[in-house]
Amino acid sequence: MDQGTALLVSITVEAVVAAGVLGLSGWGRPLLGVAAAVTGTLITHPLLWLAYPEIEIWTSYWTAFAVVEAMVVLVETFAYRLILPTDWARAFALSFVANAASAGVGMAYYYSAGL
Repeated sequence: MDQGTALLVSITVEAVVAAGVLGLSGWGRPLLGVAAAVTGTLITHPLLWLAYPEIEIWTSYWTAFAVVEAMVVLVETFAYRLILPTDWARAFALSFVANAASAGVGMAYYYSAGL
C-alpha cells in the first residue's frame, strides 16, 4: 500500500472509531472526535512513514512497531485533549483505541497481501 492510500485508510478508520466511541460513551461530540482523529493522523502519519524504517534497522519489526505506535498514540493524545476537549485519560483512551483499530487494519492488509 502506498503512503497516500495508507494515510486515507488511517484517517477513515481512526475517525470512524473516534466518532463511534464518543457517540456511545457520551464523552464528547462525535464530529469533534473526527476532527481530532484527522488532525492527529495528518501530523503523525508522515512522521511514522519516515521513522519506521529507520527504527527497524536497529531493532526487530515488532519492536519498531511498538515504539512507533506508542509515539503516535502519545502525540495524537494531544489532538484529542485539545480539540474535544476532554481530560487526559479519555484523550489517551481515544487515541489508543483509534490507533489500535488503524494498526489492526494495516496488519490485516499486510498479511492478506502476503507481504
